Amino acid sequence: MVKLCLTIGVSKAQPLSFLPGAITAAMEMKKWADQADFNTKIITDDGGEPVTVSRIRTALLALLPGNEVVEAFILHFAGHGCRSGAEQNLWLPTDWNTELRAISVEVLKRRLYRHGIQNLTIVSDACRSLPTGMDMADLTPDGILPCGPYQETIPIIDRFNAVADGGQAYMLNGDEQSPARCIFSTVMLEGLSGHRSDSFDRYLKDCVTPESLDLFSKTRMTEISECYRLKCSPENIVGTPRDHIIYFRRNESGNGNFDTPRWPEPPQTPSSSAPDSEVIQSKITPPLNIVEKAAAATRVNTLQLDIRRNFTLGQRRFLPSTNLVVLGQPAVRIWTSMAPGFGVRRRCLHEWHVKVPCERSVQILIEFGDGIFASTVVYGGLLTILSRDEHGVIGWACASRWGEAQDQINSSVEAITNLQAGTLTADQVDSIAAQLRQMKHLNPILGTISSYLYDYSGDIDSIRRMAYFYCHYGQSIPFDIAYMGLLPIHWDRRGYSAEVPSVTAREVSSENRKLPHWVTRATDQISGSVAGLWPWLRQGWEFVEEPELESAESIRDAMPFLLPSQFTSFSREGAEILIRKFDMEPNF
Repeated sequence: MVKLCLTIGVSKAQPLSFLPGAITAAMEMKKWADQADFNTKIITDDGGEPVTVSRIRTALLALLPGNEVVEAFILHFAGHGCRSGAEQNLWLPTDWNTELRAISVEVLKRRLYRHGIQNLTIVSDACRSLPTGMDMADLTPDGILPCGPYQETIPIIDRFNAVADGGQAYMLNGDEQSPARCIFSTVMLEGLSGHRSDSFDRYLKDCVTPESLDLFSKTRMTEISECYRLKCSPENIVGTPRDHIIYFRRNESGNGNFDTPRWPEPPQTPSSSAPDSEVIQSKITPPLNIVEKAAAATRVNTLQLDIRRNFTLGQRRFLPSTNLVVLGQPAVRIWTSMAPGFGVRRRCLHEWHVKVPCERSVQILIEFGDGIFASTVVYGGLLTILSRDEHGVIGWACASRWGEAQDQINSSVEAITNLQAGTLTADQVDSIAAQLRQMKHLNPILGTISSYLYDYSGDIDSIRRMAYFYCHYGQSIPFDIAYMGLLPIHWDRRGYSAEVPSVTAREVSSENRKLPHWVTRATDQISGSVAGLWPWLRQGWEFVEEPELESAESIRDAMPFLLPSQFTSFSREGAEILIRKFDMEPNF
């Protein structure tokens, strides 16, 4: 077995700020990894050659063995980054602004599942905020690697992030005693190198483990925050068992040769509340002029719009057979499958009855007068409510016809708003997902959101447990859950079906002891139908490049026509591709 490390430092992602500390971070990470017996490759733009997607792909393919198990793989990045969805992170290469491509961390992570890796550590020293100076609709996420040689197996995953989802990372400018430094990478190297006694595991006393590195980095980042007057709050997720990988072990050859990183002098006026701009460099877009600020604010507000007012039902009473409601701008057509058993009938201006076969669901496209098409799914027995505001932002949710629809919608809106704002974070995945999943059968959107939170830490078993319960209760599995759970998906004339493998029970620990039994229990093998023909959330389209999905080629063809909304929506060209592919017909 081998141990591998790829470290990437991007300092010149123009027009974003220059980050020489990214070069320092990559070089020092390589030095540590070499001494810890990792086979290491480094990629930087320090020598004039840009860091590009193709260059990273070449390095990864050269590093990954073709027929050998990888005991551990460390993937480290220092540079500029942003988020494209809930716990969906992008790293920006040197040429991002000309090639309009970014590294999709989540897709790359899943591609690595096919390379025989037992333990995967991802260290991300980059911002995770929504972009303010770039249009995400024009930035293509790239998973870097092609399909690997092995069957998909899920490694134990450890993730170390400089900041929580939605936050900004920082670099310190250099001085006479220290080069420029990315703060989080330097803290990680302090812990990995074993120079700090507080980085060792409390039980495995001579070892630095993922758990001990997690605790150390959080405490150390607090110290650095106070020293340089910053708000540094890392977000880490570590796997189990605690000794699944040892980063440093006392008395092993080579481990003691890594020099302790030296820090730049802190600001000279510690009583001041504002950081010294000569010392601190935020890894964010440089200041914008007034016109650019206004345009950026419009984009961010469009992405983060509080959709609560668009879902207000008030005292509305729906007609008896209504199961689809379109709020805001009126729909001009509803497109659905031509397969037997499906059909749509308009009830009034905003209400429709969609015929859904028993224990099935139906994918529909809602066409608006300006050529925008919203995607949604209607379940038999549930009310689907879709909203579109004046900016074109689309949201949708399901509710029981027989309960308090507004209360159910409110819970969904709360989750969707948090999803957009980046406050649904992976370090709270169990508690958040358990809360969301309590209503996932009344509103499958909540289960869909949970699947992305679980995927972030590689918890595929929890996604499959959700899929099991959808099948168990006779509901179609949301497309995103089936896809994020790596389920075998098959196509027939009526739609997709999926096979859900059995899942063993999770180990009960002090952290998950209070979780509901259905969050941790074992589940049996089962099969069921899949709700929808493509991802419900826009961020799910990043994964459509994967080869397992039947009919994926034509779905991919619609990707250039996706619109920048939290939920999947298309311009006319993209919708027409899918209408032809799936033989959909209009209902006026």
